[in-house]
Amino acid sequence: MAKEIKTEKKIDPASRVLSLVSHKLKTPLSIINGYTEAMLSQIKPEDKETFNAKALSDISKQGEKLAILIDKLVRFTSVSGLSAEEVKKQDTNIKALFSSVSSSCVLRDDALSIMSSDATIRRSGPVIDIKCEDKVSLFADKALVSIALEELVDNSIKFNNNTVKKIKMFYYEQDGKQILAVADNGVGIKEEDLNLVFEKFYQVDDFFTGQIEGWGLGLALVKMIMNLHNGEISVRSQYGIGTIISLRFPQK
Repeated sequence: MAKEIKTEKKIDPASRVLSLVSHKLKTPLSIINGYTEAMLSQIKPEDKETFNAKALSDISKQGEKLAILIDKLVRFTSVSGLSAEEVKKQDTNIKALFSSVSSSCVLRDDALSIMSSDATIRRSGPVIDIKCEDKVSLFADKALVSIALEELVDNSIKFNNNTVKKIKMFYYEQDGKQILAVADNGVGIKEEDLNLVFEKFYQVDDFFTGQIEGWGLGLALVKMIMNLHNGEISVRSQYGIGTIISLRFPQK
């Protein structure tokens, strides 16, 4: 009887490095953030304008930003290690998924507003318009699709220098595909850059000159998620006007 030979899953060297870096940074940063928060909580109201208090506040804010960046690295390396067989597909209500993703973005941006047919939260800042029928479902990995949509919405907010940032999340069907799309009125993408935006560490930043925080891994991550679902991602953009990114899923 022939002995079964097990082969190890090949891991991209870049992903291996990202995983190592992200996990090595996570623990010490959590300690730094924990102690900083504890020290801030002990500052008396009358001392909040002192140099030490302001310095601690800045350290805390920067620490939080670093924590988000590291979490994104962990997320990227976790997804890059998945195979199609490990994707946990289930019927997922699309409108509820859109709403959940919008709520997650609200937590990351205090100024974010959501506008939909059944609920409106009014604050200053971006507006998310949700367009989807109530009972439409998608057979996919809910957690992974949520990650993909969050990346798209986050990009729509970050790469947008308009006074009113308009974002639209919508669903439609075409040529036997179920399509989830995110549109915005952001900076747009030059035609020559459209094929580059899915590469790791690539970031279109003409309008912001390096001020955008992130690794340039978001769209590469979304593309990986779509490949795991045997789906497709497409981009339509007009430079200086806005972008529409569509996620095309095969029907169940």
